[in-house]
Amino acid sequence: MHWIEGLKYFDIEILLFINSLHTPFLDHLIYWMTKVWFWLPFFAWIIYALIKKYKSKTWVVLLFCALSITLTDQSSVFIKNKIQRLRPSHQMIFQDYLHLHTLDNGKVYRGGTYSFVSSHAANSFGLVILLIYFFTPITRHRWWIFPVWAFIFCLTRIYLGVHYPSDIFAGAVLGVVCGLLILLLHHIFLLIIVRYQTRKHEQTDT
Repeated sequence: MHWIEGLKYFDIEILLFINSLHTPFLDHLIYWMTKVWFWLPFFAWIIYALIKKYKSKTWVVLLFCALSITLTDQSSVFIKNKIQRLRPSHQMIFQDYLHLHTLDNGKVYRGGTYSFVSSHAANSFGLVILLIYFFTPITRHRWWIFPVWAFIFCLTRIYLGVHYPSDIFAGAVLGVVCGLLILLLHHIFLLIIVRYQTRKHEQTDT
């Protein structure tokens, strides 16, 4: 069991190291980077590229992306409520070690109550699986753009002291699994469409 204690220690050390890199400028920047609206130009480019490539079929891509986010979000919240691991920002033992961001209204940002697993990580990495798949014909060898974005997006949560690195890792694994399941569902959807069109074509010929 010593290795478990070692992992816990390593988890806390990484958290405290990343959190210790804070500066007033980074505090504000990274807090906003943890918000979805900060990345709207990035998402706008994604939608533009999808429309340019898939045209009228873009809604199918967006539908499965939405399904992935829904699945990862709901499953991560379910796990949070079952595990009930307090965020480091809510633990008294870290109050003298963690730097927490103070909002403009004077309140300290602590996030929600529970941390395991990270919904940010699950949502972003679930989406990454689909983006890599649908963008392969568009970006070719530049698929790494999406996991890099997800990594940066998740790193902000550790910096702000609201997630342990293990929360992020577990959330990313959950996201990848959910993303692959949605991708499988997409392939089944395509098979159904192909069979339907084939039967329709055969009926027309007869």
